[in-house]
Amino acid sequence: MKFQILGSLEAEGPIARGTVSAAMPRRVLAMLLLNYDRTVTVSSLVDELWDAHPPKLARKTVQTYVYTLRKHLDGAGAEASRIESSPLGYKIRVEPGELDYREFETAVQQGLVTLRGGNPRGALERWRGALGLWRGAMLADVHLGPLLQPIVTRVEGDRLRLREQTIDVALGLGEHRDLLPELELLAATNPLHEGFHAQLMTALGGAGDRSRALTVFTELRDRMVAQLGLDPSARLVELQRQIIEGTLEPAPLVRVEAPPPADPFRTIAPAQLPPDSEDFVGRRSEHRELAAHVRHGSAGNAPRVVVLKGAAGAGKTMLATHMGHELRPEFPDGQLFAALGPAADPFDVLEHFLLAFGIPRSQVPDTLSERTGLYRSWTSGRRVLVVLDDAVHAETLRHLIPAGRACAALVTTRVGLQGLEGARRVDVGPLPVADGVHLLRQVAGDSRVTEEPGAANELVRLCDNLPLAIRAAAEKLAARPSWRVVELVDRMRDRDQRLQELVTRRLDPSASFEDAYLRLAPAYRWAFRRLCAIDGPDFTMQDAARVLGTGLADAECPVAELDDASLLTVAEPRPDGRATYRFPELVRLHALLRHEPAHAVDVPADVRQWTSHGARWNAPASDDATRQATRSPTHASHVA
Repeated sequence: MKFQILGSLEAEGPIARGTVSAAMPRRVLAMLLLNYDRTVTVSSLVDELWDAHPPKLARKTVQTYVYTLRKHLDGAGAEASRIESSPLGYKIRVEPGELDYREFETAVQQGLVTLRGGNPRGALERWRGALGLWRGAMLADVHLGPLLQPIVTRVEGDRLRLREQTIDVALGLGEHRDLLPELELLAATNPLHEGFHAQLMTALGGAGDRSRALTVFTELRDRMVAQLGLDPSARLVELQRQIIEGTLEPAPLVRVEAPPPADPFRTIAPAQLPPDSEDFVGRRSEHRELAAHVRHGSAGNAPRVVVLKGAAGAGKTMLATHMGHELRPEFPDGQLFAALGPAADPFDVLEHFLLAFGIPRSQVPDTLSERTGLYRSWTSGRRVLVVLDDAVHAETLRHLIPAGRACAALVTTRVGLQGLEGARRVDVGPLPVADGVHLLRQVAGDSRVTEEPGAANELVRLCDNLPLAIRAAAEKLAARPSWRVVELVDRMRDRDQRLQELVTRRLDPSASFEDAYLRLAPAYRWAFRRLCAIDGPDFTMQDAARVLGTGLADAECPVAELDDASLLTVAEPRPDGRATYRFPELVRLHALLRHEPAHAVDVPADVRQWTSHGARWNAPASDDATRQATRSPTHASHVA
């Protein structure tokens, strides 16, 4: 099948012949092709076809148009329709080489890579091939509605800028005389375009026709003054001076002056993702869910935002980085990365992003609102992937989410991030035992782990199935080739030494748990330590109330806060139907081994209350009463 939209709309193949004749199905096909391999929502199609005045049966009519297209495009023996349906809308499958617009985008990006690699001749061939795909105005025979029109305008602008960039490279290679016919036509059809006139002056000057070059400048200046009330730019005036003085320098391969931030062909495509890991294992279901959300999850003009939530050490950052590298070809305008944390300032992060795009430091605005506006303007209409690691505040993210509908953001967090509109959440929990053992084999060596399957399984469980802890255990085994796996298991069975056994030169899971603990407000730290002292693998809300010295309603507040911080999980309900909660064993051990002084309550004596969902919680005045309420005197001695 061959689709063409860089000119009139054409669809040709074994079944399709020529163009789809009916006007409305053609507009539906145009929308699908401009958004190839991405879902176009039914509401977007309705808006494009009827704007503010859709008929009563608009959605049913859209279905009819899609049915018409399928008859035109699908063969009788086709196993699956080229136009796929989903709960949100429709997506057309386009393979490489089937759509001229896709070929154009690919050739443009390949040319940029080739130019940066020091091969301007190769870049010139790529870009001339891209421009040769155009047969006229984009979708010339299709009526453009409120959604198609701005997209087509943007792509036509990209085409014009690519042509200017192509001529720059050709001038740098000395093709002055060969370019004159093309530049004369471009200057005539774009009478106020300074770029094409500057290139024409350069080509004429390089070809030895100084008189004609100066005439081009004079005629452009007169038109600009008469029609715009403006004088030519400093660049044009400097070019005129060089031609008069005979000091015209060869044209550079790439413009010397800083490109405007809205120019997609003259800015840098940053690639800031941390390196992918060869040890990445598992996460198949999370991988599928992430890919589905990023590729097909947006509706309307919103960017695609996916939040990866999980506990410290769950491998959220590695998963986001791995997915980012896999998705790189779909975001050719750049991939950004920022490590946030509680103290992250969006003002500084935006400066980092804007500089990465090639915007000069002198042009980076001085206020947060202006930096946010410039960042949104730059990302609007582009394909940029942003990975925001360890997010804490939804308000910070609102400044850092890209604006373009073809953009995406992967956000990792330990907290709920309530109020982040439009985001899809993917929970990142512990690894299955089989995947944990696979990670052990990857890092510690396949043979020694395979020889002791039982010990390997137990080691993963002693690590709470957390990738960070498993990796630390594997690194310790790798550093001690004389140890058998069961030796490390025996050492880790000692609960007082388990966390210490997981400390390596590079990794320390306790540091991650401590960081999560210190991010809590003082009163929640106090409750966290007391709840961790409850004996047994899990506890009920009644147990929490008894340990904290409160009523049931008041105990809900700290439990909910610790759940939101990914420090505890909801476990299986008990036979009597009561909900239960559980701390991961490593987190619990970290809390019990902190050895806080007996008088350390962390809550000021005159402020022992908090509010959550209208419930007030009052910390008990006596630590002794709390210790007596716990079911394990041994564990309670570590708390307070």
